[in-house]
Amino acid sequence: MIKNISILHLVSDEKFIDIAYKNFESVAPSCNTFFVPSWDKKLKYIKNTPVKFINPFSFKNPFFMKSLEKYDFIMLHSLNTFNQRLLANANPNLTFVWIGYGYDYYNLIYEDRNWLYQEQTKAIIGELDSNQNSLLTISKQRILRPIGRKIFYNYFDKKAIVEKINFFAPVLENEYNIVASIFGSSFPEYVAWNYGSPAAFFNNERKSHCNPNGNNILIGNSAKPTNNHIEVFDLLRTRNIGNRKIICPLSYGNSDYASVIKNRGKSYFGESFLDLDTFMPYEEYTELIGTCSNVIMNHHRQQAVGNIVVMLALGANVFLNKINPLYSFLKEKGAVIFSIDELFDSPDLLDSHLSEVDIEHNRQILLSLYGQKVVLNKIEKLINKVISSTEK
Repeated sequence: MIKNISILHLVSDEKFIDIAYKNFESVAPSCNTFFVPSWDKKLKYIKNTPVKFINPFSFKNPFFMKSLEKYDFIMLHSLNTFNQRLLANANPNLTFVWIGYGYDYYNLIYEDRNWLYQEQTKAIIGELDSNQNSLLTISKQRILRPIGRKIFYNYFDKKAIVEKINFFAPVLENEYNIVASIFGSSFPEYVAWNYGSPAAFFNNERKSHCNPNGNNILIGNSAKPTNNHIEVFDLLRTRNIGNRKIICPLSYGNSDYASVIKNRGKSYFGESFLDLDTFMPYEEYTELIGTCSNVIMNHHRQQAVGNIVVMLALGANVFLNKINPLYSFLKEKGAVIFSIDELFDSPDLLDSHLSEVDIEHNRQILLSLYGQKVVLNKIEKLINKVISSTEK
């Protein structure tokens, strides 16, 4: 147990934060402060973390910026706009740890976002972009948000501020070199850390295969074009899916894109298509996706790691795009997963199930990566590594 240090966590209202708070407090009790930049001081996802709300323009306040010096180090949970601006104004002697989320470094790796989309998905984006009614939604991130950031935040290139960061923890360890190669020698040092996964999915009572009465198919994790839904739909519509349900989470992302996917799904699969377009409590959501024996995630980038970990722990067949770094990461760890190319070549894989040996093999790999003891050990090592660097 670590004592007598002070860690500041700069976070957004994200569902992972409660897990981070619980785990950091387990290792370093009463050593953690969580700040949330917010105007309305309302939370949707954070339930159990005692956060302190701060002004979203606190980085302009010299007294606030000076107060940061009392912390041993500062954890940036994603490199969002606020954290970027804070870094730009921060004392260079402060110590920062960047917890990568994926979205905050993939635009550094791939400046051309078209790389993320397959052809039919690109066509949908083009149609939505050309529709004036959707211009304020599908293009908001590309047009309105950058303009707003330039006006209100004096927005600038991330590469200019990354040099102020001391340590970087990407979602996957194999992503570190990909991101670091862009920066050369000025890139932050690697540190291993992740939010982990709910311990319940590794309990003995959930050790068996997915619900034996459930043979459904889970496609994607959100209403974002990076899921490349349509290409998966085209594969499935060529075969008889029987009495299976196709479950498609669409509760967050782009509403216009969600409407297109919902309409195509209903058109292709009728009553067999189940779109999850409203927010569901976590337990209810995991109970529903637990009826899926097959999971198809057609992302080109790392995405939906939490969903994939849960489904592997439950014993599902998981199909990933070979381009996705998560595919190579899990393969290198020895996980029994499949590529979407394999599914195209052998659609009958949807009718197969992993053996109990393979399920347990996958679970042991997941425990070695995301198990509670492993996560707490990583936190202890992270804290010790960062603190020792400040004492040099």
